[in-house]
Amino acid sequence: MKTLSITILLMLATTVLATAQDKKQLIDISFETSITCEHCITTIMSSLPLEKGVKNVKCDLETKEVKVTIRKDKTDSEKIKRALEKLGYTAKKTSEKPSVKKKKSKDGGH
Repeated sequence: MKTLSITILLMLATTVLATAQDKKQLIDISFETSITCEHCITTIMSSLPLEKGVKNVKCDLETKEVKVTIRKDKTDSEKIKRALEKLGYTAKKTSEKPSVKKKKSKDGGH
């Protein structure tokens, strides 16, 4: 009986930890936008990172793409789309996927 109780307790603890980890999951979202110049990029880069849950923002003027990394438990793609539209840009979501953290090399990249 004691072994069964311990097993159940361990399973419950594992489930709780997995759920907590999932809530902090980072998501990468890409948007096709109407950016046309460096001023557009400056506007987005000075405003979008201030939105709740935004962890990273990258703009590509050549492709007119804005890539945003968010915390899944703090925001979602619709809120980011509305934030871009509020700044005056069109925003069409082109992809959304779990963020993959890049591992740092121990040898400093050599």
